[in-house]
Amino acid sequence: MKVKSISIYPIKSLKGINMNSHETFEEGFKWDRRWMLVDEQGKFITQRSYPQLSLLKCSISEDQLIVSSSTSSITILLGENSDKVYKVSVWSSSLKAQEVSSQISQWFSEYLNTHCYLVKMTEISKRFKRLYKAPFKSMVSFADGYPYLILGTATLDLLNSKLESAIKIDRFRPNIIVETNKAHEEDEWEEIHIGTAILKVIKPCARCIMTTINQQTAKLGKEPLKTLASYRKKGNKIYFGANAVLITTGKISVSDSVILKV
Repeated sequence: MKVKSISIYPIKSLKGINMNSHETFEEGFKWDRRWMLVDEQGKFITQRSYPQLSLLKCSISEDQLIVSSSTSSITILLGENSDKVYKVSVWSSSLKAQEVSSQISQWFSEYLNTHCYLVKMTEISKRFKRLYKAPFKSMVSFADGYPYLILGTATLDLLNSKLESAIKIDRFRPNIIVETNKAHEEDEWEEIHIGTAILKVIKPCARCIMTTINQQTAKLGKEPLKTLASYRKKGNKIYFGANAVLITTGKISVSDSVILKV
């Protein structure tokens, strides 16, 4: 098996960026979900409430992140943040983060037509995820729950074979897409070696309503959750892809072999 593609999502809930090669950190790929929009109470803002976030494109260079809408764009220096500190929340997690700048927050506020702030993870930001198996704890970015999401190509192929209209993999926001032959085999992986990094799969990933938002139009539908519920539902959750944490830092590149430790 080989890595087909790598994606990072610098700002939570905005479009992702494909990378040819990227560094891994305990909390996620470098720059992955290190920024996030929050409301006036510090609660995270996502496509669940503002599906139009799916239309904001991101590009990244050595020192800046550019966010573009259909009518304008804004440049964020990667090292930029103000002294303004917020207590922010992602689900049940609370942590400190720093606003990037009032000007950048205003740009997003105008786009969403609601008062919001763009905050960044800095040295004051610490967030941990407790795990039910070794290593039992991991740092994590502003991602919903885990530092890495892995998805096999055969898993999406099986789903699309059951749908009337095929959907794109961007609905699921994976970090690492692996060329696989068996659908959902990533659920069963344990320790995996990719490039110079080692990851450990913790569990299958529970999916939410965000998967029903068309990432090209921001339109909400019933699929793929309706179809997934027919064969991927366990209890009251629907699973697709696998959550993973980092064991050994390194670099992962497209076309790297994915080696399973047995």
